[in-house]
Amino acid sequence: MFDPNEYRIECEKYLSRYLKHPVQFVRACKLKKSTREVPWRLEVEVNGLTRFYVLQLDPKNMEREFRVLEVMETTSVPTPRVYGLDLRGEALGRACFFSDFIEGETLLDSMLKGEKWAEALYLDAVSGLQAVTEDELGDLAHDLKRETAADMLEDAHAFLKGASLPNAERAYEALKTTMPALPPVRFSNGDLWLENFIVKDRKLAGVIDFPGAAFSDPIFEFLLSFFVTPALQGRGVEDRYCRRMGYDPALLHWYHGLEYFDTLRWVLKTGNDFEHHTAENLEENLARWLEA
Repeated sequence: MFDPNEYRIECEKYLSRYLKHPVQFVRACKLKKSTREVPWRLEVEVNGLTRFYVLQLDPKNMEREFRVLEVMETTSVPTPRVYGLDLRGEALGRACFFSDFIEGETLLDSMLKGEKWAEALYLDAVSGLQAVTEDELGDLAHDLKRETAADMLEDAHAFLKGASLPNAERAYEALKTTMPALPPVRFSNGDLWLENFIVKDRKLAGVIDFPGAAFSDPIFEFLLSFFVTPALQGRGVEDRYCRRMGYDPALLHWYHGLEYFDTLRWVLKTGNDFEHHTAENLEENLARWLEA
């Protein structure tokens, strides 16, 4: 297990090279673990001033995340500045890069409390992120994955069709035959979960976590937080998002069916529950969705 505290001199040389100032290592501590390898928060002294950075060590999609964040610096969406992509591990013995640490709190707690400013800020932040254009991303745009809701449906069905799940097969037929005119794909960091939106003094300080950045179905992406955390549902935020983006809120019913269907594929494929969703309750939800 790599621990930056055991590589103080190497970290100082690495950071000094890219910050272009002498760096004194103070300490490193692990940040919250998600689905990625745990990043580290580095506390250092730069020209006598305390600074904090995030050291990323997860090699999966590392280069893509770095490239995306580099380009995002030129957009209106606040994101952490990145430094020192080292895919060969020449500095610390393993692939890494580091970024500015964004001070603040996540949007999750304020959204759970139903604070209106948080809901408005979330809508502003998501719409701003999804408004990033291919022209702004330049050549990088051609390297990013594109996935429509129709693609998700067919990919999930390709896995589920041999699983002998009557509700799943019925749901596929219903989703296929009632598929609405789908919105074009839009840019996203690939994970619009509320903990990836950092706020300070009720203003957006930054959006983080870009290894899954892609062009995807905007409605499906937006609904992630509400699917993961049912306590956020029923407040009209999803409807307000649709109206703001020019989508008919009536589309939400179809997308809820797709959420259950796609998550059932993921649960069966990985053998793990998705948050509070199990294979059993997903099938039950599909049955209720079909009856609605």
